Amino acid sequence: MRVPQVSGTDEFIRWEERQEQRYEFADGAISPFPGATRRHEIIVVNLLVALRRSLAANSVCGPGMKLVSDTYSRYPDVSVSFDPRDSAETTKTRYPTLLIEVLSKSSGATDRGPKADEYRTLETLREYVLIDSRKRWAQTIRRAGDAWIVSLPIRADPLRFESVSVSMTFDELYAGTEL
Repeated sequence: MRVPQVSGTDEFIRWEERQEQRYEFADGAISPFPGATRRHEIIVVNLLVALRRSLAANSVCGPGMKLVSDTYSRYPDVSVSFDPRDSAETTKTRYPTLLIEVLSKSSGATDRGPKADEYRTLETLREYVLIDSRKRWAQTIRRAGDAWIVSLPIRADPLRFESVSVSMTFDELYAGTEL
């Protein structure tokens, strides 16, 4: 399928709503949203379950919820928003506190690079977490005033989501996978 040229996020969203497949929009370009492996999806479900145990039901969303800004539209694996402006939205969020991406071979470079740069421009974002789907590994990027603090790789318990006061063990995170 040939993707059109669009002038901005709003035009992209109107176009994508008419498509059978999901797409992302960044830097003025439209790209197909990649599929995921079973292991990737199991990790996402484990994250959603752990976060929903501790947080308000309407604050935690999975990969079907679109994250939109003035310049991009993405599908993070997990988003948490407490902002009342998001609670009325049915298909998108703009004001997350926490974003989580589960890395795969095909998405790792984008999740660590352009997405990390884009996400850090969000005024409400306090924490961005990267979790590997191929080995027991995580990394956090947390806001500290006007700066962002990138953790060393985390390979031991617990994995703390400080922005929402939730922790989980790596056994919980990788349950159902062979990792």
